[in-house]
Amino acid sequence: MTSLRETNLTYQDGEHSIHGTWLSVDVVALTRDVDEVRVALITRAGQPHRGATTLPGGLLAAWDQETVEQAARRVVREKAGTEACSGVAILDVVSDPGRDERGHTVSIVVGVRIPAGTPGAVRVADVPDDMPFGHSKMVRTALAKINTALFTDPALTYALLGDATTITEVMALTRACDPHASESTIGSRLRRCGMYQTDPDHSRKRETGAGRPALIFTKANTA
Repeated sequence: MTSLRETNLTYQDGEHSIHGTWLSVDVVALTRDVDEVRVALITRAGQPHRGATTLPGGLLAAWDQETVEQAARRVVREKAGTEACSGVAILDVVSDPGRDERGHTVSIVVGVRIPAGTPGAVRVADVPDDMPFGHSKMVRTALAKINTALFTDPALTYALLGDATTITEVMALTRACDPHASESTIGSRLRRCGMYQTDPDHSRKRETGAGRPALIFTKANTA
């Protein structure tokens, strides 16, 4: 079987050696649980680090003209055994040349949402600190990016919350990123961001588990 290093070819172009670099897509897949958002982790089946806990990830299939979004959805399906149920938000690019012992691999770190109750997903507090390929740091950086960009970056916000959401869902996602965020602060950010609106009569509501149905916030009409 050809290794990543063997296919990360080096060749001469005039005076300079050119080294091939692979692109991988590593996915921070967050469940839609409203009690506590969880992160999908997998057990590696292949070498290196067989048996280790990691994020679901894989090479971008450039040979198949695959986009980052297509790769993210494929990785979630093939590695995490579920389907992404949201948009795809690009959260980080990691280019540490020592991250993967098989060769220089640049990682595009993305965030997606997956169904509540997805098997194998763990609490954010239970994400290991020693995952290979720099995956532990990727999770921390991704959550910090979401916490900062939610309600200031429309593309990220709509990708992870959708065109319609509730304060309950927003609180769950925000507290996965910042466990100390207060309900009043989260509600204020949602209402003041200008990205979402409620019906004038507050008639649209959604069941979110135990308790009364939650008020639905829909994508604001900015036209």
